[in-house]
Amino acid sequence: MKGNLAEIGIADIVKAFSLVGKSGKLRLKSNNVNGTVYLRQGRVIAAEAGSVQGEDALYAMSLWTSGHFAYDPVMTLVEQNIHSGAESLFIGLSSKVDRYHYLLSRCPALDARLDLSESWERSDQQNAAQKKLIDLIRRKPLLVEVLDAFPYDKLMPLEEIARLHASGKISVIGKASHPIEEDDAPSLEADVKRVNIGEVAQILVLIKRNGKLEAVWDDREGEVFIQNGNITYATVESLEGEGAVYRLLTWKDGYCKFFANIAPEKQNVDKNIESIFFEGIDILAEFNKFMDEFPSLNAFIDVISVTGQETITPDEATILKLVNQNETLKDVIKHSPFSDLETLKLTAKLYNQRMVGLSKGLRGQREVDYDREAEELLKDLL
Repeated sequence: MKGNLAEIGIADIVKAFSLVGKSGKLRLKSNNVNGTVYLRQGRVIAAEAGSVQGEDALYAMSLWTSGHFAYDPVMTLVEQNIHSGAESLFIGLSSKVDRYHYLLSRCPALDARLDLSESWERSDQQNAAQKKLIDLIRRKPLLVEVLDAFPYDKLMPLEEIARLHASGKISVIGKASHPIEEDDAPSLEADVKRVNIGEVAQILVLIKRNGKLEAVWDDREGEVFIQNGNITYATVESLEGEGAVYRLLTWKDGYCKFFANIAPEKQNVDKNIESIFFEGIDILAEFNKFMDEFPSLNAFIDVISVTGQETITPDEATILKLVNQNETLKDVIKHSPFSDLETLKLTAKLYNQRMVGLSKGLRGQREVDYDREAEELLKDLL
């Protein structure tokens, strides 16, 4: 999983990962400064940002508003430098982020060009950080450029700029010559093998993001819209609504991307997110139970007998036709008018009745020419 810090702050993603019990590390990069957050079963155990360690590093990174993060589920040995419990840690994170946004509201816009007014006078009481800030402002920078120069303590320059701005000692002399471009890249991306679609949707709900989640697996495509903490619209292949959500929850591979602040034109999901996830867990468990009948979704299946076809139900006849028209179990599910679970149930029943059988292994396996292999072996022996 990877994401854009301009859209999803690290405080939000760390809280969400903690609540869903993830382990691994979050790697961050902002303005050529690197950072890492380590989690073990949802608990934040260590953090580093440049030369800063522990909670100070985590608090510093919580205020990074540009750059990217990437999640690696592989946990490495690391010396623990954060010992606070989740509650106190997240209270601290929230207070830092809230203070940051409050101070921003008291300062000029991020794209405002700053200068020292004539009423400003040097003070001998200034510390090294304040002197650095004044030297920067003398160069007539944008506010965003000033903040980028303080990757480990953005609150200090904001506090000082808010104070100087309120007293008239900082003036705005213009704006950026070119508007600050908004990144049209996805806010969040994930490899479904590492973080499944259900976890991605749960994270987006927990961090209260609205938008569209697009999922792709080979030639299969689906989309889910999240609004105000609930899934409001979903579609994948021939299914819409809750059936589409449950189908996406069964995907074992593929990729998904989230685009913030995109709303659906209509709604086809009415259940709240808790009901969908609880039902989804039960459906997924039953789906996996029926999958025990088959080696993989990529297994090639075919009609092997029509004996007893006159006694099957119309739904079973539909599946039998689909098996005849497609190659793999995944293809049958993709084109089925029924839910994934119902399709798998019907296919498993036909399989147990010996009307459907496995044909030639799995898609993606290299087919072996045994005659040629034997000839090559004989050549080596002779």
